[in-house]
Amino acid sequence: MRTEHRSAFKRGYLIYLAVLAALVAGALAAMYLLLRQYEAAQPEQQVWQAVEELAAMAADGTFLSRYDLPQPSPGPYEEGRDIRREYLALYAHRDQLTVSRSPGAGQDGTQEYQVERGGVVLARVRLRPKGEPVTRLAVFTMQDWAVEEVRPELEARDYSLTLPAAFSVSLNGTPLSGTAGDNGETAYAVSGLYLPPDFSITDETGARAAYTVHNGKVLAEYFQYTLTLPAALTVRVNGADWPGQGQGADRVRYEIARVSKPEVSISDDYGNTVLYEGGDTLPLTSCTITAGEGYTVQVDGAPVPEAAVTRSPNPDYQHFADYVEDLPQLCVYAIAVLKEDAAVTVTDPQGSPVALEEGALSYDFTEPAGGDAVPAEVSAEIDVLQVAQSWSLFMSDDLPFSRIREYLIPSSYQYEVAHRYATGVDITFTSAHTLADPAFTDSAVTNFAWITEDCFSVDIRFVKHMRLRSGGAVDDPMNDRFYFVRYDDPEDDSDSPAWKLASMKEILSDAK
Repeated sequence: MRTEHRSAFKRGYLIYLAVLAALVAGALAAMYLLLRQYEAAQPEQQVWQAVEELAAMAADGTFLSRYDLPQPSPGPYEEGRDIRREYLALYAHRDQLTVSRSPGAGQDGTQEYQVERGGVVLARVRLRPKGEPVTRLAVFTMQDWAVEEVRPELEARDYSLTLPAAFSVSLNGTPLSGTAGDNGETAYAVSGLYLPPDFSITDETGARAAYTVHNGKVLAEYFQYTLTLPAALTVRVNGADWPGQGQGADRVRYEIARVSKPEVSISDDYGNTVLYEGGDTLPLTSCTITAGEGYTVQVDGAPVPEAAVTRSPNPDYQHFADYVEDLPQLCVYAIAVLKEDAAVTVTDPQGSPVALEEGALSYDFTEPAGGDAVPAEVSAEIDVLQVAQSWSLFMSDDLPFSRIREYLIPSSYQYEVAHRYATGVDITFTSAHTLADPAFTDSAVTNFAWITEDCFSVDIRFVKHMRLRSGGAVDDPMNDRFYFVRYDDPEDDSDSPAWKLASMKEILSDAK
């Protein structure tokens, strides 16, 4: 009995599984049929049926008897082509046609679709709903559609595209010329084309870009990077140095455009290289430091490479450069390190650290880093305040040229300035006056600095007071940097160098 019971259970279980499998198979078949019905009810299916009919009429020659197409005259980019014949041939390759919904819908629920090839609309198909929507399984809502209207289109169209300036473009084999913009790109525009255009877009290497056409805009596929970097950095594209366009004294703009993704590397003068993948962020410490040769500039404890240092004569010394040897030059340190928060340090000619304002992009240490007092050995040889006040008196015609020239180097720039003034018309315009008593007040001599052992600068300021004969008072302030040079007159047989006034520079703000 036990064996018969076990056998009956097994037969029952197998029958249960068979019934269950049959139910599942039936459900799957029903779902498959439902999905087929849902797909067949999509409006695009009716559009494709209309397209098939258009293709058949184009093939058997009945298209033109059914639809009235214009006989267009080819423009310069389609010259010599049979526009209508080629238009009909476009229907022959269904795999190259696309169907998409036109924007908007009719008030009566109609929908319109456009048939395109190569971005050109060949026809428009309007559908109207047929019957009432039917919902199956709560989620599948189906609506039958019928073709209401088919409108083939053969119209002249315009196209525009914008490309990097280095790219070349042609249309149907004819090179195009465009309009250059300010952003490193060139804009092109063409008009009067009836057939899908064949653009050839190539980069500097000759590689051809793929493109799409949408609503008359040609959209090319390429990689483009725009970078503005410190001039001290080197940019390479696929291993070759890439030129840029200077943007001021210390910036270079790089425009990089390639059909294939380029390898862009950026290197500094400190052995660092990064691969650029786009975006605005680079690990970078950057600044420009202008200072005299006596300063020391280091990055992470190492001197700035000579390749990043530009040396030039100091323009403040130009008027006495012929009388002083080894004048220090100006050094411009263009620091660009591909590293976050690199340590930039500066020390002055005395070896003392110079504080750098955090986050600043440029520093100027060209002002003399001197002390306030004139050294005793200099004061023993020349009274710089007296020289400055004598010059002021000369300029107001209170001291003759014969008295001021003893402080000047013969034939020097400063000498010639004084001589031209003394013998020119300007001095005659000086108003008649007398000097007040005291003639000078608020005198200060500060910021003495050695330039070389035979040259120094010093800042001198004071106010000269004059009484006009007409009764008015005039205050004439002076605030200048005076440059003195130790000069030995070669016409003098004796070896007797003396300090001479070599140049002057107005101080617009006090240099402390």
